[in-house]
Amino acid sequence: MKLFINATHFYDKPSGLGVYTQNLVRALLKRYSNVKVFTGNRNIEVSDLHSLVITPRCINPRKGTFGHLLRLLWEHSFLWINTIKERPDILFSTVHEGIALPIIKTKQIITIHDLIALRFPHYFKRLKYYFTYFLPAIVENSYAIVCVSESTKKDLLTYYKPDKQIYVVYPGYDKRIFFPRKREKFKSFGRYILFVGDMRPHKNLERLIQAISKLRHLNFKLLIAGKKDERFYPALEKIVKDHRIENRIVFLDYVPLEELPHIYSCAEAFVFPSLYEGFGLPLIESMACGCPVITSDIPPIREVCGDSVYYVDPYDTESIAGAIYRILTDPLLRENLRIRGIDRAKAFSWERSADEHVKIFEEVMKGNFQQKL
Repeated sequence: MKLFINATHFYDKPSGLGVYTQNLVRALLKRYSNVKVFTGNRNIEVSDLHSLVITPRCINPRKGTFGHLLRLLWEHSFLWINTIKERPDILFSTVHEGIALPIIKTKQIITIHDLIALRFPHYFKRLKYYFTYFLPAIVENSYAIVCVSESTKKDLLTYYKPDKQIYVVYPGYDKRIFFPRKREKFKSFGRYILFVGDMRPHKNLERLIQAISKLRHLNFKLLIAGKKDERFYPALEKIVKDHRIENRIVFLDYVPLEELPHIYSCAEAFVFPSLYEGFGLPLIESMACGCPVITSDIPPIREVCGDSVYYVDPYDTESIAGAIYRILTDPLLRENLRIRGIDRAKAFSWERSADEHVKIFEEVMKGNFQQKL
């Protein structure tokens, strides 16, 4: 089988989709030889570098809306032309981008991580147009669709009702990196809880900061690990100043991959009060490191975490504050969540995810259109 992989979300300083793309592509390249990977980064663990087609720096996904438009232009010119010329059996995209134009003798498979721009259009005023007008054409031109959770599949069926084969394949985590470490490296911060992720409004950092302001009598800090996005960081910093808790909140900016397992392992708890997720990679990374998790009681996260975390109402700052208080003051609860989290994380791996994708590719090659709802 000849395989093309559209992996433009493989770049330096990855988060979210980049982490997913990097790890899944690496795992797939161990299973296939006749493959071309279209990527923006040479830093990938493969022996055959000739399988990489390096895309222009200008379409790097960190370039925002303009970069998104450039990637769409590239996909519908260079990638489309190469697909027509070389006729791979399958063109697989690790994200919700792909080709809307007809592709002769090639079966396109795309990955849908979430439909947040449709669920929360007021947070994604530009991206919602892509999900409303352009993505449906890519879905229509795809032979099959991979969703990262049953919740995402449900959203896909609700908003698009595609007459396509839909598969659910969970992401994983890198067991070589994410495991409990000695609680020493980040001692300089004292006792702390941790958030890892971007600063978009649906991550709910505003309510998390407000919850911290209700716990002034406890001696701890909140560490926020994530790129200081200039679209959102100034507003969050102002909330911290308005509540006069500058000494309690630490904005770490982007934390390198090699540092993440240490910062997870040293935290009293990982707090993730997101309003919406497709999956939530930091959840399994933190659990794998033995960090107790406080997170939102919403269907996607229930699907990922089961009964291994402490659930809160993400819209209620009292609920978030109460959970943090309980975790910080109850060592038995922390230990119980730590053990359950480690055990839960074992259910996820990139090897298992890659194996599931191999099964999908084999089924697609056989031409099975039967829908599995």
